[in-house]
Amino acid sequence: MKLKADLDWLNSQGIVQVSTSTWPLTANEIRRALSSADAQTLAQQRVLLSIQNRLKQDRNSLVKANAGLYLQTDRKQLPQSFADDQLAAQQAAIGVSLSEAEWEFSLQANLKNDEIIEDSSDVSFEGSYLAGTAANQWLIAGKIPTWWGPGHDGSLIRGDASLPVTGMTMQRDQQTAPTSQYLSWVGPWQYQLFAGQLDDYEAVPDAKLFGARLTAQPFDWLELGASRTFMWGGDGRPESLSSFGDALLGTRDNGDTGKADPANQLGGFDARLSLAPLVNVPTGVYAQYVGEDEAGGLPAKNMYLAGIDYASSIQDKPYQIYAEYTDTRTSGDVRGISYDHSTYTDGYYQQGYPIGYALGGDAESVALGARLWLDNRNFINAKVQQAKVNQAEELDSRTGKADNQAFPTTDKLTAIDVSWEHQLQPMTKVTTRVWGVDSDNRSSDIGAAVGIELQTY
Repeated sequence: MKLKADLDWLNSQGIVQVSTSTWPLTANEIRRALSSADAQTLAQQRVLLSIQNRLKQDRNSLVKANAGLYLQTDRKQLPQSFADDQLAAQQAAIGVSLSEAEWEFSLQANLKNDEIIEDSSDVSFEGSYLAGTAANQWLIAGKIPTWWGPGHDGSLIRGDASLPVTGMTMQRDQQTAPTSQYLSWVGPWQYQLFAGQLDDYEAVPDAKLFGARLTAQPFDWLELGASRTFMWGGDGRPESLSSFGDALLGTRDNGDTGKADPANQLGGFDARLSLAPLVNVPTGVYAQYVGEDEAGGLPAKNMYLAGIDYASSIQDKPYQIYAEYTDTRTSGDVRGISYDHSTYTDGYYQQGYPIGYALGGDAESVALGARLWLDNRNFINAKVQQAKVNQAEELDSRTGKADNQAFPTTDKLTAIDVSWEHQLQPMTKVTTRVWGVDSDNRSSDIGAAVGIELQTY
């Protein structure tokens, strides 16, 4: 999260041009962006140094080991945000990784107790992967989080509120512009393709998830993105090549069933406008919309997200503030359609937690966030959020439970969430967190967490 915050701050300042709307982001792409960075102020130099120190940990032919311990009180009412992946009351992790110029490997074992997301085992392997690169392309197999969109607080189509979906990812290494004189106007661009299988999807066991995202920066002040995902196949569902083609095209029924029986598909567009290159104001304005259906070749039954951020410094201490509004109702109406489906009746969720926006469908949210870099070793992240969740409160006729187990009932929440990251030593990081959530229908939740992470070379 801090790495993304560092890059977002430099983006808003106009010091670098790097897309953070498609995650994961490669180290080589970050190095490419930093190669042209011209830090003028002490605050800019501090954030730039923070990223450079992070990149030094990813040297080639380097075997790394890591361990971590995280403890927290119950937090089932607390809305998640980017990289908020500590999802158990007690969690210990141990891992080993190896990086080479053309491939890398990471094995991460997580031991959890009193999980927020109920898994089939107390030991899981989120963060584990095997990846190789050739011709500026990466192919990654494993269980890694994905984020698609310009939002600070959420993404409508691929967020990381659920456990990572196990699968294959393909993307560019460095997001250079096309060299062709006819295509150079596209600017730096990126794609990401994904194919995986959902875990514990009871409605259609072994259901598959596919997705594609494309971004381009035709101007240094504008980034455009398009994303699409669909659920397909699984037990009792067609898995022929023709049915996959129908799902991929999105314009025909999935399988020859004689009735409307499509894949569960979402698609949409997003954009970010940076004002620093235009009017020398360190501000970004961004928006995303995603549709649950298709009409005339464009997304329909839409959900919306919009926000603005501002990056500056006070007494040479960098800070960033943002405001973000999200509406996952159906074009502004509560209809029980968003993240739901007639065939894939567990909805756009895995183990009951959203694959898209962390609050799930039929929610409205306003979030105000702030980040402060006290010095090279201390970073504070804070957010105030007010949200209406699960306003449709529909139950699955098969199970009698809500698809959205993150927020299974209609409620109105007001949350305050503050975290502090302290780099105790170059290889030791300590994090603390406190929060409070006021709920209309449940008792207030005041909680705290503490964690420690260790690395060795």
